[in-house]
Amino acid sequence: MGFKLFDYRTPSGQNDFKAWTKTLQPAQRSKLNAKLDMLNMLGDALLPEVLTGTEAAGIYKLRVKGNVQLRPMLCSGPINVGKEFTLLLGAVEVGGKLKPKNAATIAAGRKDEIRSDPNKRRIDHERVS
Repeated sequence: MGFKLFDYRTPSGQNDFKAWTKTLQPAQRSKLNAKLDMLNMLGDALLPEVLTGTEAAGIYKLRVKGNVQLRPMLCSGPINVGKEFTLLLGAVEVGGKLKPKNAATIAAGRKDEIRSDPNKRRIDHERVS
């Protein structure tokens, strides 16, 4: 059956993850979509190689290799933990450091926003090809 994917929605209603994905090169988007397909099918079975923890509790980064190391921030749930993932923030890793440098903290704040108002703060994942 798989895991349902959602995207974080900003207070203004923008799909932040979709907007970030549109800034990527076609080859990067292709690799990202392949990893998202794996996440959709296998979920937390991707731990710890493809899906890894961060310093923020309950926040994961999806490891997408390439010339630029994509590190989208996500969480399990947060509404139906074990059945869904929410993509919270687009990030990259350069020289072993995340950009933005506080990506995990931003993602944790967004996770809390979603918990308080899931219908307004997230939407079904929108794939960008």
